[in-house]
Amino acid sequence: MKTLLNPWFLAGCAVWLIVIILRRAGHPLPYLNGYLTDAFAIPVIANLGLWFQRVIIYKNNYYVLSRWHVIFVVVYVSIVFEGILPWISAKYTADWIDVGLYCVGGIFFYFVMNKPVLEVRKSGIPIAIGTESPKERS
Repeated sequence: MKTLLNPWFLAGCAVWLIVIILRRAGHPLPYLNGYLTDAFAIPVIANLGLWFQRVIIYKNNYYVLSRWHVIFVVVYVSIVFEGILPWISAKYTADWIDVGLYCVGGIFFYFVMNKPVLEVRKSGIPIAIGTESPKERS
């Protein structure tokens, strides 16, 4: 659960929420709407994937996504949102700047957000949650 409380993840979700509210109110902010959301797209999507892996698949908060997982997310989102969707719908436009922002977001996620969840013991020594032995849990 702590994965979903990452401050960068919450900031990305807040930016998206602000953009949606402003769009519906008829007051979109050009740079926030067009570029900041793209920069936050990969960190938010990858963080959700990381949470799913930690909670459902591995059940271990020490798990982190490999660089290949992050690259896959960046390439997949780039192909879908900057290649396929603009090709099949006039509602979407292809923009190479967005692909660059997806790459920046992927790099940011990999080096800043993609960390094991650590818990500080009473002794002051940080440990990864979910990796302690059954004796240490009691």
